Amino acid sequence: MESKSVAVDSLTEFQGNPRKGNVKELIESLKANGQYKPIVVQKSSQMIIAGNHLWKAAKELGWTEINIVEVDVDDSAAKKIVATDNRLADLGAYDERLLLDLLGDIDLTGTGYVPADVDDLLAMIEEQSTPEWKIAGAESQHENVQIRASLEERADRYAERTIRLLMCEYPNHQYIWIIEALTELRQKYAVDNNAFAILHAVAEVTGLEIPK
Repeated sequence: MESKSVAVDSLTEFQGNPRKGNVKELIESLKANGQYKPIVVQKSSQMIIAGNHLWKAAKELGWTEINIVEVDVDDSAAKKIVATDNRLADLGAYDERLLLDLLGDIDLTGTGYVPADVDDLLAMIEEQSTPEWKIAGAESQHENVQIRASLEERADRYAERTIRLLMCEYPNHQYIWIIEALTELRQKYAVDNNAFAILHAVAEVTGLEIPK
């Protein structure tokens, strides 16, 4: 199946598309990454059956041409492709650890991710981690105890990682309060994630310089 470049205005949008795409994020993606895959068009009608929102983003950017692939299907098959393309995207899942590794290696511009998403992934992975257990010695009254690694041991374990997670647990009412406060701190310090906001707040209170 070969792709080709056609005039943006020669295509028509699929009417009744149930997918609500994020055109704003797609605009940022096109700016950062260009068009890395063609949109899919019904050959007979030049109607878009996969990539409607990408086409809208291209139009808003003023593009005059876009890459497409044509499929020679009737209207019934075209509708089925629309439903299939949307549904199969929903059914996909992520390996959070691999996603975190991927995001840690790239510039997030144009990906749809922001630094706060990386923070959320780190928190999710930490919460899902299985605790390590060891059998207690004969002198202990407990059959087993959870291993609590020292800071040095934990530092060695994560020696090859560039990011570490600091977890804080709060009752729900305090959690809501601190998240709202962190939103104000992000604005105050002109940073885009909670981790940086906390660093600047600690530095301001203690008078210490943030390590580089």
